[in-house]
Amino acid sequence: MRKKTIRILTLSCVCAMTLGVIPAYADVQKSQHTVSVVASQGNYENIAVSQVSDYVNIRENPNTSSTIVGKIYNNCAATILETVEGEGGKWYRIQSGAVTGYIKAQYFVTGDAAEQLARSIRREFVTISADGLRLRSEPNLTSTTLTLLSQGAEYIVVDDEGDFFKVEIDEDLVGYVSKNYCTARVEFDQAVTLQEEKEKKAEEEKRKQEADSAIAQLEEVRRVEAKEEAEESQTGENGTVIAPNPSGSNSSANGGSAPAASSPSSDNGATIIATKPDDVATTSPAQNNSSNGSGNSGTSSNGSTGTKPSATVVQPSNSSSSSNTTTSDSKKSATIKGGGGPGSAAVVTATRTAIVAYAKQFLGNKYVYGGTSLTTGADCSGFTQAIFAHFGITTGRTSRDQAQNVKTIPISSIQPGDLLFYGSGSNITHVAIYIGDGKVIHSSNPRTGVIISPYNYRTPSKAGTFLD
Repeated sequence: MRKKTIRILTLSCVCAMTLGVIPAYADVQKSQHTVSVVASQGNYENIAVSQVSDYVNIRENPNTSSTIVGKIYNNCAATILETVEGEGGKWYRIQSGAVTGYIKAQYFVTGDAAEQLARSIRREFVTISADGLRLRSEPNLTSTTLTLLSQGAEYIVVDDEGDFFKVEIDEDLVGYVSKNYCTARVEFDQAVTLQEEKEKKAEEEKRKQEADSAIAQLEEVRRVEAKEEAEESQTGENGTVIAPNPSGSNSSANGGSAPAASSPSSDNGATIIATKPDDVATTSPAQNNSSNGSGNSGTSSNGSTGTKPSATVVQPSNSSSSSNTTTSDSKKSATIKGGGGPGSAAVVTATRTAIVAYAKQFLGNKYVYGGTSLTTGADCSGFTQAIFAHFGITTGRTSRDQAQNVKTIPISSIQPGDLLFYGSGSNITHVAIYIGDGKVIHSSNPRTGVIISPYNYRTPSKAGTFLD
């Protein structure tokens, strides 16, 4: 990531806002510091927007021979602190992100032009403040419930509809949420310090090294087991050839971390969420919630009736990767579908770890409808297809294909490297990779690209695996 973002925070419908500093949303990293400047909703008087071909250096003084203190890329927002005469003409002293310094005025647009540009490049998000918040089909409390949203999850704001925000969950799902249960903010890209850019590059390199290491470990496990099988196949004392037992002995469990419910449970083991007021659902989302909202109906505390999901989802465990606890003789017959045949529990575990590490390299990559590229962009199923193809696993092209091709497993049993599917009832429209810690990685929509989200940022419809 080369840019920082600037957030304009608004609590519910409050109009006063401040500008803060965070890294880009698509990288799902949170800054540990904020820098505040004076601003208010709709006030762009001191705001400038950069217009450059790539980036321009920000200097300690208003001349090109002074120290570089940061970089600003195209379409980044900055606050003009003062205008001065410097080398070659007018310079602005600006604050953008954690950077304060000088830059030639010719690289910015200001005034009405900046306001119009800022409105077109700004990104508005909401953060959900209540678990089980209903996503409505219309901006009212009586319309169909499309899905339930999880506390702390973030979504794109498409429009403001009175007491509701119209939000984009994924490319396939748009609906309305009550403003009473979410916090809105506006983001712009900002300048970066040289140290921030260095740290970002280091983080990207770290993710790449982790992926390379996990893949190397997988290859080592395969090599060791191939050697053991070759040795077991040597001719015995009576001249016969001893073939390895395909199922092995003393089979151990996969070692992956099975999700476990931490909340009170109903008779079928589903997690129950405490009763919420108004437009917050009383249970977790149903796995088979239909697209037209049919099923059990519920009445909100204000007397309005809305669709109420009929089942609940069990919270996955907090493990971020599969356990690698195996013994040298604990072989398990496991088929990696599309990958060429049986593999041991150790191979499956190493594959899970490698898939997760490999996928994380592509955080922030573009969402491209119909795309299947990990470099130029992919949609949700194109992303999962490309990740699994790297490990020789054939998934199918669309999310529906992948949902049909996987081995279906309980959502409560998902492990890192498994797939979670989303949609309405049997109509699958989105897919994500479970990475552990109750999170998924997925190519969500054109505004966010590849991001990490809570596994239940919307109602999961199905879970499946290619690794068992």
